[in-house]
Formats: sequence, structure tokens, C-alpha cells
Amino acid sequence: MFRPFQKRQNHDTTYYKCFGGDRRLITVPCQAQQEMTKDKLVGTWRLVYFKAITGSQITYPLGEHPGGLVGITPTRIWPMIMDTDRKVPAAATLTDSEAASLMRSPAAYTGKYDADPAQTPDGIKIVIHVDSASKQAIAGTDRAFFMRVDGNKLTVKSPAIFVSASGTGRSAVQLEYLKTD
Repeated sequence: MFRPFQKRQNHDTTYYKCFGGDRRLITVPCQAQQEMTKDKLVGTWRLVYFKAITGSQITYPLGEHPGGLVGITPTRIWPMIMDTDRKVPAAATLTDSEAASLMRSPAAYTGKYDADPAQTPDGIKIVIHVDSASKQAIAGTDRAFFMRVDGNKLTVKSPAIFVSASGTGRSAVQLEYLKTD
């Protein structure tokens, strides 16, 4: 069998050795090892899933099919997420319980962000300086996430935080988006 190329992988580079008239060596970086940079985040992304992970337990705080978008420019971010499975109100004028229920699920905020170029397995660390939010409790706070782009997929992970009174349980959220533009 004739093989025009022989493939060999070494840490962060894949080598293809061409067997033929000119015997050139061609190197191509492996996609899994490509450096994550802030400019790869820019665009509009549609939410695919939002899950909370505590130990081996996975829950979906906004249901199995959440809705939402995130817009990212070189300096600012606008995430908006909601539970699309929530009960539809009976009428345009909401009852007090319907209004309270509807306000529990959506979250939207905006702020400028800083990106730490240091590479981690989860991507680069982004710190969002929230200046406006649908839930006033987060306005004026900083929110940290790790973000990684692979093709048209954006994965967002929170740092793990302690959630149990004893300090032994760790929880994190993970979101996945697909590029829309």
C-alpha cells in the first residue's frame, strides 16, 4: 500500500513527513493544544446547556433546555440566560406568584472584563466587572469564569466554590454555547 504521508505526534505538534520527490517536513499545531486567546471569544453565542456540578451530582438549574445568548466584544460582555421550561403566565397581567416565579429564572448583566492570558485546561480566566444587572445583588461585583473556544463551541466554567456548611462540598457551573455569527 502506498502511503504519501506518515503522521507522528509529539506533545504540541503533529508532524507529517511527505514521502515523494522533495521529502519535505510539514508541521501543523495540534488543535487540542492551540493557545486560547481573548480575541476568540468575540461574537454572539447561543446557550446550549447550563449545569451545576457538585461532586458527581449534576443538576440543570434552568431546566434541560435553557435559553440565552452572550454577546462578547473585545472589552465588554452581555450574558442573558433563562429557563425556557418555566410556566407561561395565564394572562398578560401577572399575579404576584407568577411575577415572582418569572423573576427567579432570568439573569442578565453586563460589564467590562479582563482576560488573564495564562493557559489552563479550562481556557483563560475572565473577570467580569458587573456594572448593570437584572438582579441588583450582582451589580458592582466581579464574576470570574474560565472560557475556552473549540471551533464554534464556547465552554464557560466557574471556579469551584464550597457549598456545604462543613466546607467539604465543592460546586461549579458549566455552560456551553454555540456561535451564532
